[in-house]
Amino acid sequence: MMDLSRFAEKRLCVATSGGVDSVALLHYCKTGEASCGYRLFAVHCEHGIRGEESVADMRFVELICKAWNVPLFVFKEDCPARAKKEKCSLETAARNFRYESFCRLIEDGKVDFIATAHHESDEAETVLFRLARGTSLAGLRCIEAENGWLIRPFLDWSKAEITAYARENKLEYREDKTNFETDATRNKIRLCVLPELEKAVAGAGANIARFAALAGEDEAFLREESEKLLSGDGERYTVVFSKKKPLFCRACLSAMRALGVEKDYTAAHLQAAFDLQTSERGSTLDLPRGVVAEKGLRGIEFFLRKAEVYEERTSETPYSENGFDGGRYAVNVTFVPTEAEKDGLRALKFDADKVPVDAVFRFRKEGDKIEKFGGGSKSLKKFFNEKKTPVNEREYLPLIASEKNGEVYAVCGVEIAECIKVTAETKRIAYLITRKKS
Repeated sequence: MMDLSRFAEKRLCVATSGGVDSVALLHYCKTGEASCGYRLFAVHCEHGIRGEESVADMRFVELICKAWNVPLFVFKEDCPARAKKEKCSLETAARNFRYESFCRLIEDGKVDFIATAHHESDEAETVLFRLARGTSLAGLRCIEAENGWLIRPFLDWSKAEITAYARENKLEYREDKTNFETDATRNKIRLCVLPELEKAVAGAGANIARFAALAGEDEAFLREESEKLLSGDGERYTVVFSKKKPLFCRACLSAMRALGVEKDYTAAHLQAAFDLQTSERGSTLDLPRGVVAEKGLRGIEFFLRKAEVYEERTSETPYSENGFDGGRYAVNVTFVPTEAEKDGLRALKFDADKVPVDAVFRFRKEGDKIEKFGGGSKSLKKFFNEKKTPVNEREYLPLIASEKNGEVYAVCGVEIAECIKVTAETKRIAYLITRKKS
């Protein structure tokens, strides 16, 4: 059972769909609000999937929050249209929408923590789903009780316990009919597979969830040990030779991720990197996103192929408040306050009158340096390393920089330099908006 008193004097927000799980969680957190000392909020995401039923869910949540005196945030999205535009499943589009909505609340400073109603049965369902699709030990680290600002107080509750809690407290809730359709794979596992497992082995769901937790502990240990094989400077990484495949492959994966390979890799890529150890020195292996693995003197070296080009880049142009089309990224300058962009890049506020007359929109060059917001001069390379900016994005992020020397005034979408920050004397506040083009 999660101790909610740890969130005293914090703003705790419960993601509330209107279903039994989230309504039970909202009620549970409401009953503890006074004794634990946190301030309770709720958030509802209207996905635009089930027409009037979906809107009715939103109205239901609004009524509950009004009755329980819980401030409510509501976000709306046409997820079917989004799925079509982004060429992904409806489930993925809806999940991304929810997470972006949560992030916006955190980034805007409106709440400190967001609680979701994931429970023990969700954990078991996810483990079975991933095992059936084929996963590694790392893939079994499914749902964490706490992950930064995201918490899951019900993770050690079973579905039966949550339903019993709702019944005991006479809670009203909405039923999403799509949860009982077996077209989706996850629904089949939840409705057909897990119940049969429970009939065959009592407590199967709890045992599967416990196994996932133990697997997570093992994976965390192996990951930590694998880091001992890895070294790098942000642009080139070396994994020293090792016959301990579980550690070696994890170190290789860390190097690949640092260079921008997040989801494009397969087990075959890691096996090929392991086998590269027995090849002649200088042998190379092409990996996703332009990453190359090469056998060196001490180990396998990972770096981004410099000649790899994904999009055309626009030549540098004089700075203008009309903005800049840089190829992969487009930059706009506006004087109207704006919210953070959904693609993960921020709207940067700066003093429009402090931009030097020699400023241009351009891309990074050797010798570039930036005086970070808050002070402290850094080479642009070190700045990118500190920000953990993927190497394969660095060449495409537009800069506002000097035409004559290597001084950088802004890394679009990331940070502005100290020299153009807004102060009490600022007369014109401008906003730099950076969008990744589809």
